[in-house]
Amino acid sequence: MRIIFATHNRDKMREIRRILRDAASEILAKSDLGIDFDPEENGKSFAENAEAKAVGIREYMREHGLLREGDVILADDSGLCIDYLRGAPGIYSARFLGENSSYEEKNRRILEKLKDVKGEDRSAHFSCDICAAFSDGRIFHTEGSFPGLIAEKPAGRNGFGYDPILYLPEYRKTSAELSPEEKDGISHRGKALREMRRLLRSVEESDRKLSERGRRYQEELEKEAPGEKREGETEKKRILVVSDTHRRDENLLRVLREEGPFSDLIHLGDIEEPEDKFREAAGRDCHCCFLQGNCDFFAELPRELELQLGKERCFLTHGHLYGVNMDPRILAEEARSRNCGVAMFGHSHKPFLRVVGGVICLNPGSISFPRQADRRPSYMIIEVDERGNLDFIQKYIEDRSR
Repeated sequence: MRIIFATHNRDKMREIRRILRDAASEILAKSDLGIDFDPEENGKSFAENAEAKAVGIREYMREHGLLREGDVILADDSGLCIDYLRGAPGIYSARFLGENSSYEEKNRRILEKLKDVKGEDRSAHFSCDICAAFSDGRIFHTEGSFPGLIAEKPAGRNGFGYDPILYLPEYRKTSAELSPEEKDGISHRGKALREMRRLLRSVEESDRKLSERGRRYQEELEKEAPGEKREGETEKKRILVVSDTHRRDENLLRVLREEGPFSDLIHLGDIEEPEDKFREAAGRDCHCCFLQGNCDFFAELPRELELQLGKERCFLTHGHLYGVNMDPRILAEEARSRNCGVAMFGHSHKPFLRVVGGVICLNPGSISFPRQADRRPSYMIIEVDERGNLDFIQKYIEDRSR
């Protein structure tokens, strides 16, 4: 894993490297890659700004050929929140009095504003949100808080920014008087970074287990791959493709009952329940393939698969990791990089069948919770002829009560 932190701040990078040193093979600042692009911070919270920076740098890296598989782009947004000033400067901490004003001037102005405020009314805290934008599209956040009081006057030469004016009563020091080791243990960024370290390790372990599970699943599928002729079957194959059932199974069971038998069943994720009932309903001669969706939190199913259907190599995924709600081009590029001519996805709950960048991209829509204009539950049947050609047939379930 390679971590790229979206900052130019060398003081911040020293803190980041101290805490995350065993979480990645490399920890780089964006400037180490020659990136001087700064995404716009127009969010209304620390989390929104951190995500805008992390995602912005990730997409810049993707567009300029700098993004590697497994990269994690981290960005933080942090600031000083003063209760007496109703949370100000908050998300505007770096821009308080203008981005070019020194922190000595910022700190002097804050102390001036609070010159008549005493005791607990000087309460304040540093807040930090860190966003991790994975190369595959996943987004995670951690956060930390560092409470104290606004000091009567600046003190200390360690730290940076507003550190000299946040007084910590239990330590009888300002944040700038703490040693780097002391600060790492209790600071807002230190807390968020340690939580991020735990999160990255957890995600890495989860990915390892899913990868192993997916490898075994792929091996099982390849023993009897969809679309291949099996003993006792006709030359023409009928493959049922569905997605996004979300624990409402009556329509899928109805299609299996009324339109079967099918040679294969492909479910593109967000099933949210055990698959056994669908395997049983499909019949023992139907090969079943299930993908993990973003709502399948506890399912041990592969997130992605590559299958051979007739003449076509197909890339299967739920789609949320590739931004399919906005644009299928990233998905098509991924499929093409895997030498796949077909990409199947779900997630949007809307039927889709179009050639994008030379790749046939298809979404059967949701058979349970449709979102397209006419709100008809939908699914797709793929017919594979004796020559291995694929025919994609979009199907809908009509309301019999009309």
